[in-house]
Amino acid sequence: MADVIKLMSDALANQIAAGEVIQRPASVIKELVENSVDAGATEITINVKDAGRTLIQVIDNGCGMSVTDAKMCFERHATSKIYKSDDLFCIYTKGFRGEALPSIAAVAEVELKTRREDDNIGTQVIINGSQFISQNPINTPVGTNFAIKSLFFNVPARRKFLKSNSTELQHIVNEFQRIVLTHPNIEFTLYHNDNLIYNLRASNLKQRIVNVFGKSINQELIPVEIDTSIVKITGFTGKPSATKRRSDKQFFFVNNRYMKSQYFHKAITLAYENIVRPDCIPPYFLYFDIDPHTIDVNVHPTKTEINFENTSDIFRLLQAGIRETLSKCDIAPAIDFEGEPDAEIPHFSKNDPIPPMPKVSYNPYYNPFDNDSEKNNNSSYHSNYNETSQHNLNNWQNLYSNFDNDSDIIMSSRFNSEQQSELTKNDSKPLFSESVENRLIQIKNKYIVSPSKSGLMIIDQHRAHKRILYEKYLDQINANVDAVQTLLYPIELPLDVQNFAMAYDIRDEFQVVGFDIEFNENNSLTINGIPSFLNQNNAIDIINDIIESYKEGHGNVSSSIKDILAIAAANREVISYGQTLLPEEMRNLIDSLFSTSAPNYSPEGNPTIIIIGLDELEKKFS
Repeated sequence: MADVIKLMSDALANQIAAGEVIQRPASVIKELVENSVDAGATEITINVKDAGRTLIQVIDNGCGMSVTDAKMCFERHATSKIYKSDDLFCIYTKGFRGEALPSIAAVAEVELKTRREDDNIGTQVIINGSQFISQNPINTPVGTNFAIKSLFFNVPARRKFLKSNSTELQHIVNEFQRIVLTHPNIEFTLYHNDNLIYNLRASNLKQRIVNVFGKSINQELIPVEIDTSIVKITGFTGKPSATKRRSDKQFFFVNNRYMKSQYFHKAITLAYENIVRPDCIPPYFLYFDIDPHTIDVNVHPTKTEINFENTSDIFRLLQAGIRETLSKCDIAPAIDFEGEPDAEIPHFSKNDPIPPMPKVSYNPYYNPFDNDSEKNNNSSYHSNYNETSQHNLNNWQNLYSNFDNDSDIIMSSRFNSEQQSELTKNDSKPLFSESVENRLIQIKNKYIVSPSKSGLMIIDQHRAHKRILYEKYLDQINANVDAVQTLLYPIELPLDVQNFAMAYDIRDEFQVVGFDIEFNENNSLTINGIPSFLNQNNAIDIINDIIESYKEGHGNVSSSIKDILAIAAANREVISYGQTLLPEEMRNLIDSLFSTSAPNYSPEGNPTIIIIGLDELEKKFS
């Protein structure tokens, strides 16, 4: 039998490596721009055509390359940043694997022009699909100029699975933002189809954030300064008023390298707990300065995942530091631990007298089932007992009073008989099969609870109301799908480049549900008309919500535009957690919920009703 194991060709190996490193046009920009940063560039220009399909050009004024280096950089594992294994644990540069350029050259047509400051003439290298074409002298400015053409031309399956231009441009902008936010001292320019997208002059960090995300964020930023022996964390976090339901301005950077971390994101959300709505996320731009020997950035080909030695310690420092930052700005209540007096713990020596055992008074004649008050009261204990019982009674009254005043528990003594119908476990019907007692309780202004023969029924008031509003608006959309409410005064809506591109991509969907929108050259929309059922005051927020929904789905949102519009409209009117409901409002809410087509679930598919059975309750007391 012939041998079956053979060495792969360099071209095939590079294509496989490209599958890990170069996933889409944005990956090319990330690798090339990071190389420009490492080369000491102070000005970097990026030209993109057709969202990177046709051309990706990165021009910098960095140190440039020699004739030999210009060819060597396309060899696999060729790098100027790693020389020994120990260097992997002391990384300050961006690119170090030596896979980016050969991976790009394996799936595109590449032209490189470069010159060093000390050289009189530069060099040009042309490579197509890992095939070396030529290297020639050329007159070119100091620095490096990469032109990547026809990306994935020789891997049609990869090219076919690229998303729409607006979606790919969104990914490009995301990568661009991650780089420019770590290097405010560098001037960046981004063009798409010869249109200027960003022109970012060198500035300080806050000004860079404002230049990237718009002037409106300027007043929403709070400076963060956490300095410990483990890590130093600086940057900005957002005021509670800047929180949104969707995430789009959350950034972690470690030693000037972008990092994804749901774990540290959890520390941020815990710091904002009880300050913002649980479904809202604050913006933050946080920069970790840490000893590179205590982290490992060589975890993933995209280098966005980082391992830490002191992960749990940093989590606690981050949570406490953000909480303290909010406290100093009078946004979160502060706890002054140093201001509290030390607890006074008595100290006894062996020469001190032994304190007497405490005495407990009780009535040995008391029988709760005996109506003979004379017998029960015939004791010197009687006076002490009355005082104690009155004290306990006062405590219970105070406790109940506190619940009442804080609106922790709101009770209703009536319940409509329609809610006492048989409820099955069918997805389109409620989950409850017992009659409901005529009583409703609101707990923590969040849940509505009703006792029943089989246990407890608990309703999430926010999700329940969203289900009601969603079906209401969906019915109105279907009934008046062509109706447009023309605005007397058109509304101008400026957008950033990502949202404008996405809005343009779904312009037909907007028209289907009754929006009349013009697209302007300055990345803004003119809203001339809105669906007939919409409130004009909510129009801008709802358009933004629709755009964000499509962005989250990366162009593949499974819901129809009608569903997305109905959910967006419902989100603008739904009652929030923490809102006190009157007994009549609770009853009306449940009446309306049970009249919907799917009362068990919110429009997003989350449960609105849960049942805690008697068996489960009894287990809690066993």
